Amino acid sequence: MGDFSPNKKESFDKRLSTLENQISPQAKKGQRPTQEKEEQSSFGVAFRVASDLIAGIVVGVGIGYGLDKWTGHKGLFLIVFALLGFCAGMRNVWRIVGVPVQTVQDEKNGRGPRGKRIDD
Repeated sequence: MGDFSPNKKESFDKRLSTLENQISPQAKKGQRPTQEKEEQSSFGVAFRVASDLIAGIVVGVGIGYGLDKWTGHKGLFLIVFALLGFCAGMRNVWRIVGVPVQTVQDEKNGRGPRGKRIDD
C-alpha cells in the first residue's frame, strides 16, 4: 500500500495533534470540565425536560382541539388527548431523568454508589 516509516508516522502524529488543538483547544485529553460548563449542562437538561413536557401537552391539546372541531364534540377529544400528551411528555422526562449518572466522587475512590468496586 505505502511506505510507513517512523519519520512519516511522527510527522503525521504531530500534524494531527496540532490540528486537534486548533479545532478544539478545550477538549484536551484528561481535562475535567469546569464548574461553569457543568452548570450549563444542568441548565440544558432542565430546559430539555421542561420543553419535552410542554411540547407533549401542547401537541395533545392541539390534536384534541382539532378533532373536537372536526367531529363537533365539545371537549371530549381535547381532554383525552391532553391527558395522552401529558403522559407522553412525562414518558420523555422519565427517559431523560432515568439515565444513571456516574459522579466524579465514584470515579475517584473506585467504588460505585452501593459500595461495590466499579470494575467488579
